Amino acid sequence: MLSVESYIGNPEKNSETGLLDIVLDSSIQTNLDSICELVLTIFDAQACLITANFSQGPITLSQCGESLSELNDNQQASINRVKQFEEFVLDTNPNTNADSKNTASTIYEAHSPIIFPSGLVFGMLIFERHSESPLDGKEKAILSILQRDITNHLIQQKQAFEEAKSTELHTLISKHNQDWIFVKDESFRIVYANDAFLGVYPENMQDKIIGFTTLEEYDVAEAELFLADDKTAFEKGICIVTEDLHMPDGQHIIVETVKRRFEDEYGKAYILGVCRNVTRREHLIRELKKANDELDDFTSIASHDLKSPLNAIKRLLEWIEEDCKALLPEEHLENLNLVMNRADRMQVLLDDLLRYARIDQGDISTAEINLAEVKHDVTQLLDLPKNITVNIDEGMLTVPVVPFKTVMLNLIGNAIKHNDKAEGLVKVTMLDSRHHYIIEVSDNGPGIEPKYFDRIFQLFQTLRSRDELEGSGIGLSVVMKHLNNFDGKIEVESDGKLGSTFRVYWPKKAK
Repeated sequence: MLSVESYIGNPEKNSETGLLDIVLDSSIQTNLDSICELVLTIFDAQACLITANFSQGPITLSQCGESLSELNDNQQASINRVKQFEEFVLDTNPNTNADSKNTASTIYEAHSPIIFPSGLVFGMLIFERHSESPLDGKEKAILSILQRDITNHLIQQKQAFEEAKSTELHTLISKHNQDWIFVKDESFRIVYANDAFLGVYPENMQDKIIGFTTLEEYDVAEAELFLADDKTAFEKGICIVTEDLHMPDGQHIIVETVKRRFEDEYGKAYILGVCRNVTRREHLIRELKKANDELDDFTSIASHDLKSPLNAIKRLLEWIEEDCKALLPEEHLENLNLVMNRADRMQVLLDDLLRYARIDQGDISTAEINLAEVKHDVTQLLDLPKNITVNIDEGMLTVPVVPFKTVMLNLIGNAIKHNDKAEGLVKVTMLDSRHHYIIEVSDNGPGIEPKYFDRIFQLFQTLRSRDELEGSGIGLSVVMKHLNNFDGKIEVESDGKLGSTFRVYWPKKAK
């Protein structure tokens, strides 16, 4: 809610008098002083003052003429409570001045509240006069006009101040913004450019920017693109492009430019352009794309150039075993079996590595599924020992089906593979929250010591020797990569003795 302070500022204590005082804008002070002088003239008043109702109490803003007669307590209180014009009789005395006509004269004190259209009681206009009668209707109407002049002037000054402040703020923002900001008219001439935009051009060219198109400073092809984008912005209202530019100062940069059409108060059309240097970002994106392409090439090489010789090695080992099984000593057969196991392990590792590399290329289509459907996949795809029981809750989810099921199968498979109990149990439960599906995969296996929590999600990391337990050490890395791709997360709870719980937070799809 607006207050007196929002129009004329806050009062401060005068260091000399110790009283509250306020220094007004010169235009406001002049207007109030003029009103006081008009009151003296129009109403033949002896004194006039204008007060403002601050939270600390009324403060005089302007005063002229003789000092006002001292008010009694009731009249002083009226300054704070009065909501409409009131006129008090202070005294009635015979005029004893020798030059007068010896007519009786009454001293009147007029209190007229200054009220804004919003209902804010700004203050009071008070004047004292000697007259034979109170103010009549015509005089009250004139007083209303004077008061309206006060409120109108204060409102206009406040609006002008806010507009000037807003303009100054916008100018500062534009001036210090590192983006290039410019405005073009319908003839494609630049009518405004901030310092960042001007700084792109050599100093001897900067006086040829405002009022010019500057198209001649660019290659013909680039200039034609600029014009096409400008025309699109004027016709459709907006144009957003990313382009490579050769600047007048010799730089080669990549920029993202947004051009928007707008109209001034007279209906004249312009386009506002904001141009951002995204060279570093685009170079990083291009480097990342190159790295991804190289990873794809590696995947292709691994699929063909590594798997083929590996399969040949495995076949040769199998032939040697068939041909020499009866000829080789027992210890030599053990070594041969060890080599064959290593070849099988390498095959598994290579297959897992290829699946990990291709995660970003998989099917990510979304559908509604029941969590219990994972039980069928566990039965079909995992080697489920007879001593392991897997319980999975019912619960509907809308998720990317393939990535989600891959995560679940890796977690459940991990819990099955590492379970060392005679009667193993794996439970999958779902909790609901506002922004995530929370799925817990718990087991009664050996657990994981907390010091290994970070290590288990790293590529190729296992906590037991591969001779003890076969595995590539990629399963939980696959889980982490899928969750990172979908802005999910995973937590682990275990004391290293009584089983483990993996808690997956899978983001819900925005509706």
